Amino acid sequence: MATVVAVAVHGVFLGFLLLNLSTASAPKPEQLKAEPIPAQVVDEMTIREEQKRLAEEERRRQREEAERQAQLARAEREARAAEERRQAELRRQQQEEARLKAAEEAKRQAAEEAKRQAADQARREAVEETRREAAEEAKRQAAEEARRQAAQQAKREAAEEARREAAEEAKREAAEESKRQAAQQAKREAAEEARREAAQQAKREAAEEARRQAAQQAKREAAEEARREAAQQAKREVAEAARREAAEEAKRQAAEQARREAAQQAKREATEEARRQTAQQAKREAAEEARREAAQQAKREAAEEARREAAQQAKREAAEEARRQAAQQAKREAAEEARRAAAAEARQAAAEAARRQAAEEAKRAAAEEARRRAADEAKRAAAEEARRRAAEEAKRAAAEEAKRAAAEEARRQAAEEARRKADEARQLAQKLAARERAKSSASAHAGNVIGPYVERHWTPMASSPGGLLCLLRITVTPSGQVTNVQVVKGSGDSLFDNSAVAAARRASPLPMPADSDVAQELRPTFILRFRPK
Repeated sequence: MATVVAVAVHGVFLGFLLLNLSTASAPKPEQLKAEPIPAQVVDEMTIREEQKRLAEEERRRQREEAERQAQLARAEREARAAEERRQAELRRQQQEEARLKAAEEAKRQAAEEAKRQAADQARREAVEETRREAAEEAKRQAAEEARRQAAQQAKREAAEEARREAAEEAKREAAEESKRQAAQQAKREAAEEARREAAQQAKREAAEEARRQAAQQAKREAAEEARREAAQQAKREVAEAARREAAEEAKRQAAEQARREAAQQAKREATEEARRQTAQQAKREAAEEARREAAQQAKREAAEEARREAAQQAKREAAEEARRQAAQQAKREAAEEARRAAAAEARQAAAEAARRQAAEEAKRAAAEEARRRAADEAKRAAAEEARRRAAEEAKRAAAEEAKRAAAEEARRQAAEEARRKADEARQLAQKLAARERAKSSASAHAGNVIGPYVERHWTPMASSPGGLLCLLRITVTPSGQVTNVQVVKGSGDSLFDNSAVAAARRASPLPMPADSDVAQELRPTFILRFRPK
């Protein structure tokens, strides 16, 4: 989590650095001669106020960055707490699994003990029966001795076969239990892997959301800066127009002193009234802007609160879903265990019934032609055992195939999910790379195409020294029409700065790039380094 947060923060800073470098790396355009134009007086107080404003914006940006870092730290702490809770839940599940295994082992040992006692009882009963029959056989004729011995041999073989089958059944049950435990372990590991991937995906989405919100915030700040600068430019243009009109009026007043004084008084009053109205309008606009910004801030805070509540609700629903699935899984496992126990009991009952029938059949066979019937019974028992074993082997093979198919499906789904996530990450990287290429191309187009084009419309001034540089913020429409030009950073020579602004206006419409993505980076405003050669 810390690595993801660090990468996200470094990515945001790297984007800001690249943007600053792109605006400062435009090539120097060639110098052209132009006619002098009226100078624009740069107010030192306005420059200082602009610098103060920029410093205040920088401090505000640093405060917002500190708040974002604090939010990221809180998110990381919450993630660590969630991870600790998940580890505790895993330990509890492991303890519960160990307890269930111990209970199953106790059940298995009890069943094994019962089978062993039943086998001992059967052997004792067989021995007692053998002694009784031996006493009876001694009383009977010597001819019956051969049939009695054959019956005893058949009984011993039956008892040996029963013991051998019981041992094989125990081995098969042990193997089945091992496979079941392995399947459960595989399911647990798959569930754990899925939870880990879900947590990592949530972290990546949180980091992506933070980057997206930072980009949106930067766009909003840039738009706000553009609006403020447009308002300031409009004010400066109104003041310049007022000064120009005052100068022209002064020339006209030199012809007629009386009318000039009366006109001047009227103009002064009109100018004062205009200034008052302008100030009142500016105050109203500032108040309206403050209300709009407060409303937007409230909306952003409400949206952020809604996103936080949605994230918490999603976490709660995910935890509830996990508990529900765990309960359902426990119910399914309990039902499966009950079915296995019932099947084992049915197999034991069937085996006991088969042993009783075999014993009775052996007794009847011993009464009639012992050797022949014993041989026939042995053949039938061998055939029956072969069929039973074949059926059991088929069942085991079917179960093994089903488990293998389930594991293969799980691996396939995991591979598809990994491919899908890799494709999404690749597409995101491609979009980011395309955006960076568009920014770089836009900066290159502004320096290599628009800059020389504006220079061709620039009229050099004989009184200005060479090598001057100023930064212009140009507002354009999608077709390249220039709607506003502002001096972001002056050269120190107001005549040169004004000539640069006039050249940018005369160059309208500007040559926009053919690529829409590159053109989008130049709208609505872009910075042009104007340094004619």
